[in-house]
Amino acid sequence: MFTARNRRCEFGAVGECMAVDRAEGANRRWAAMLAGWSIPDELVATAPESPYFFAPEVFIEIADTALARRVDTPSDAVAREALRPSGTVLDVGVGAGAASLPLRPGHVVGVDPSSELLAAFAERAVRRGVTVTKIKGRWPDIAPHAPMADVVVCHHVFYNVADLADFANALSSHGRYRVVVELTTVHPMAWMAPYWEALHGLRQPDRPTVEDAVEVLAALGIGDVRQQQWARRYQMIGETGPDQLARVARRLCLPAARHEELRRLLVATPPPQDREVATLWWDPTH
Repeated sequence: MFTARNRRCEFGAVGECMAVDRAEGANRRWAAMLAGWSIPDELVATAPESPYFFAPEVFIEIADTALARRVDTPSDAVAREALRPSGTVLDVGVGAGAASLPLRPGHVVGVDPSSELLAAFAERAVRRGVTVTKIKGRWPDIAPHAPMADVVVCHHVFYNVADLADFANALSSHGRYRVVVELTTVHPMAWMAPYWEALHGLRQPDRPTVEDAVEVLAALGIGDVRQQQWARRYQMIGETGPDQLARVARRLCLPAARHEELRRLLVATPPPQDREVATLWWDPTH
């Protein structure tokens, strides 16, 4: 966990110590709010399959959709604004390249824990004439092995990070001109709240939100964090298409005997078609 307190606090730098305390407090609050989204152990223990699963094909589809679009998103636009001709991009949580490859930079360093997604990213980069470096690992653990880049992008990773302060500081330290983060304005699984309540009697938290993320960034003293909120088609993590019922049931720890109950709920309260997202960006000072 982020611990910025240092020996200078022992020698009377009161203002600095107060800033450190604010950062640590904001970071702890973020981690505690994220922990509230954990599925109760008793439900996981009786689930037919683990509700925690990873579907690489979903991230590949998201990248292909991004590469096919003809108009920049706000996240694309602010990243491109700071990107020099033939510049470099560091994409943290690269997936198959949805955040970085549409920018057509000269070189992308992609960081991801999935070998399969790194391979998909490299394959799509070759098609666009972009050279890449692949780094397998989790950020910020792998950050010492990553080079600086003109622009750092990180899309839809923040809500998976308990120690947001260390994560964000490492992003800043690797960006020459700009860091661009995209995330949903509320937790990405907030859309499932009606189903958890109806099927298990569980009330889901309503935080953290993008504003809580901004609070952590501000407490770190990162500087002028700008924000633009906008809407995009809801790209759920595999809960669309012919496998929707089975995938949603798995996330809800439901046995097959309750699938019909869930089917009726999905008809009565269908998943959203659009979602509110936010683009956050700042220009690091080194």
